Amino acid sequence: MIPREYIENIKSRQINSDKEFILDSLTGAIDRLQKAFPRYGSFLMEFVQNADDANSKSLAINIKEGGIRVSNDGNPFSEEDIKSICKVGRSSKTPKDYIGYLGVGFKAVFLISESPEIYSGDFRFKFDKNAWDEPSHTPWQVIPLWIDSPQVELSDDYTTTFNLPLKEIKLIEKIREEIKPEHLSNRILLFLRNVKEIEIIDSSQNYKRKITKSEFSETSDYEICQIQEYENEVLRNQDRWVIFRSSC
Repeated sequence: MIPREYIENIKSRQINSDKEFILDSLTGAIDRLQKAFPRYGSFLMEFVQNADDANSKSLAINIKEGGIRVSNDGNPFSEEDIKSICKVGRSSKTPKDYIGYLGVGFKAVFLISESPEIYSGDFRFKFDKNAWDEPSHTPWQVIPLWIDSPQVELSDDYTTTFNLPLKEIKLIEKIREEIKPEHLSNRILLFLRNVKEIEIIDSSQNYKRKITKSEFSETSDYEICQIQEYENEVLRNQDRWVIFRSSC
């Protein structure tokens, strides 16, 4: 099935469900789920996990006054990924192979955006609260809408881009707080399997932060890696870590 038909098919199946019982109940469940996320920065961790699970090496977070753009160079969305993001509590991922697998993480994005857009491979779609007459009784957060033409400029360096227009301009300050080192620590790279670089750019503040991980050596029991952190192209921090991995 071609990408647009696949998105339209999911949309049709969702909106043709029983409105009084299924759709209304699902709307209430998603609303409760969103309130379970403790802080506005929760959505950032979801995108870090998503990038790592997609075998991405590089993740970029661009902050603009009107919203946030998150991009990675990992595997583009598959049909199963689309299906999972359009459900609640269901995922094609398993805890053995992936970090994020509960099927609820992406819902954290609705804390800051009511019209998130996803561009991945041949797929381009969004979830939009304002597209529905009765959003308070419609689970718009899981009903995908096809995007005819990209609303943002996409880079060939990345396979997947999430464009997140903010529902309130004042949220930008909360996001800026969440990307500070005390919240988004450089040590996050120690717990990721694939991501080697995270870059954060806030153009309006003339701020650029980049953290990288490089491996020195590896054995069957442990690995030694180096974490470097740059601020506006200046090396601010550098540490070496010994990492032991085991199943518990």
